[in-house]
Amino acid sequence: MRPFSFVIFVILAGLTGCQSNSQPEPVQYSVPAEVEPYLKSFRDEAAKRNKVVSTANLIVTFGTVLTEDVCGQCILENGKTPRIILNADDFCWKTASTNERECLVFHELGHCLLNRAHKTEKFTNGLYVSLMNPDNVAVYATCRYPIGGDECDKRDRRDYYINELFELATPTPVWGK
Repeated sequence: MRPFSFVIFVILAGLTGCQSNSQPEPVQYSVPAEVEPYLKSFRDEAAKRNKVVSTANLIVTFGTVLTEDVCGQCILENGKTPRIILNADDFCWKTASTNERECLVFHELGHCLLNRAHKTEKFTNGLYVSLMNPDNVAVYATCRYPIGGDECDKRDRRDYYINELFELATPTPVWGK
């Protein structure tokens, strides 16, 4: 084989050898019935803000998350269906309020469907700027043990946190100043 032909052969062999026979996973949807209302609410909230978000390719399961002391985890692997694992223990799900559950599911959907990373910034008063914070996803829930008076009921913050979830440039609310 002449040197030029050999080079062409090597290039062609390299190109065909790099082709992958693996296909992306087919679209899958598997969500526990008790989580489904939160997905519907997420889609509804996105639509209210003129955002198109598809949950058609998503797997949600209850199980053990990979990191200790974490209530949920989004697993994104190239070419695979996004997966959310929710910790079903007493603290994370079993005894959680509706708002706490919604905060958790919305936080994980923020990772899996909106490609949002954790956001650690806080307002000057010390409250988190985003539902995507890594420490407290119950930013618009009521307290489990109401000891703090009015500060314990944070449901009036829901609109802000959901607005910020879908639109990063959401202005600081009055309660955040």
